[in-house]
Amino acid sequence: MSATVDVDNPTPSQRAAAIEQLRDKLSDEVNSYCSDLDIWRFSVARQLDTEKAAVMINAWYEWRKQANVDDLAVAQPDNENPVPCAVRGYSAVADANVTAGIGVDDAQLRLTRTLGGGCWHKRDRDGRPVYIERAGRHIIKDIPKTSSTSGLIEFHVLLQEFLTRTLLPECSQLAEETVWQQVVVIDLAGVSLVALSHIPALNMLREMLARDQMLYPERMYRTYVVNAPPVFITAWKMIRSWLDPRVISKIQILGKDHAELLDQIPAHNLPSFLGGSCKCSHMPGGCVPSVPLGNYPDLPRSAYAHLRHQVQISYTEPRHSFVCETMPVGNGPTPMSSPLMGYAGWLGIKRDSPRNSAPTSPTPMRTQHVFVRFSTDRGRGVVVEVLWQPLGSDSLDDGTLVYPEALFEPQRAPVLLELEAPNRAGQLVVNWRVANFDEGQAPFPRPEEAQIPIQLE
Repeated sequence: MSATVDVDNPTPSQRAAAIEQLRDKLSDEVNSYCSDLDIWRFSVARQLDTEKAAVMINAWYEWRKQANVDDLAVAQPDNENPVPCAVRGYSAVADANVTAGIGVDDAQLRLTRTLGGGCWHKRDRDGRPVYIERAGRHIIKDIPKTSSTSGLIEFHVLLQEFLTRTLLPECSQLAEETVWQQVVVIDLAGVSLVALSHIPALNMLREMLARDQMLYPERMYRTYVVNAPPVFITAWKMIRSWLDPRVISKIQILGKDHAELLDQIPAHNLPSFLGGSCKCSHMPGGCVPSVPLGNYPDLPRSAYAHLRHQVQISYTEPRHSFVCETMPVGNGPTPMSSPLMGYAGWLGIKRDSPRNSAPTSPTPMRTQHVFVRFSTDRGRGVVVEVLWQPLGSDSLDDGTLVYPEALFEPQRAPVLLELEAPNRAGQLVVNWRVANFDEGQAPFPRPEEAQIPIQLE
């Protein structure tokens, strides 16, 4: 191909010619496996050098076959696999955090506790998925202790496969054109010089970046590194030496002034801590849950096991309500011996916190934060709504909507919600119902499957 081709804006004939030339270098087996988009991505990664691109794509094909990558348990609408990290704002899978489900092994949970928080959070202005990483909150020294390099790479591969198989097809459908790249935001707020110079972690990062460039080329449209402190310059000089020049050209290093993020991502899709208006207040952890940051409760696997309240719901009897009394906390001795006190196996009070109803209020109104934990053994998701009523009240007019209706997929992994209720004697009413046909993308069950009850616990 001519060196004058602009690989970011090729004409249809230029792109077709590049694809044809690379296909001529590949075996029938590899050609049948690869889509035209695969061929184009590898061509671009090697600046349309067909010889180099052929070597690269053949190595990629052999790796996928030897590692059985196509058999990975990737969360998609037609299965019940858990999400590999937090997700916000997609319909292929419901909003979710990583919890200790059957399909989530302990190694992943341990790794998640050391990472500052990552989330696929909605879309940019052109419909691309946005991935946000709170890298400044990583507990860097613990990552090599928690995971091996191979384990970290396996986790990263799962993330990339989830992007490729689940999120990009949804984004393409919404945009009515092929969306094949993501936007990445790396937030370095809180990072230290010690973290940026931790050699074992940097070695792991170097290996992961090398694999990423070889195995998932051109999946990144642009990366924004925000809240980069001055000490990052030294680390960046080393990191950029590991990257292909084309990858480097897509990375923008920004300090605390990162208003240009709004040129890429609309305010309602950008978290408030990055200058947007989104808070995702319906989810524990908000837009990007982070165990190290402390904005997300890190409950052990045992907190989700053998919940004592168990019922059956179905497509013919789709609703269930659960009522639990709440009593004030924080006004005297509390029976809590741990951060979580179980109520009927499903509910637990975490803490109480003051909330001023008005700036001049002489007595702050206190609220209690209540956990709701639940899971299902099958189905296509449930919709949850939570109300609170003063104790002794029979009128719905006295009630408060604590949590508006939201769709979750507890068949993938347990769901943990954190609610804020008045710190008064009252009743929490949790309403569950089976998701309707037009809610979410999970396929509706066949008639014989619809007769099987769904275990809710």
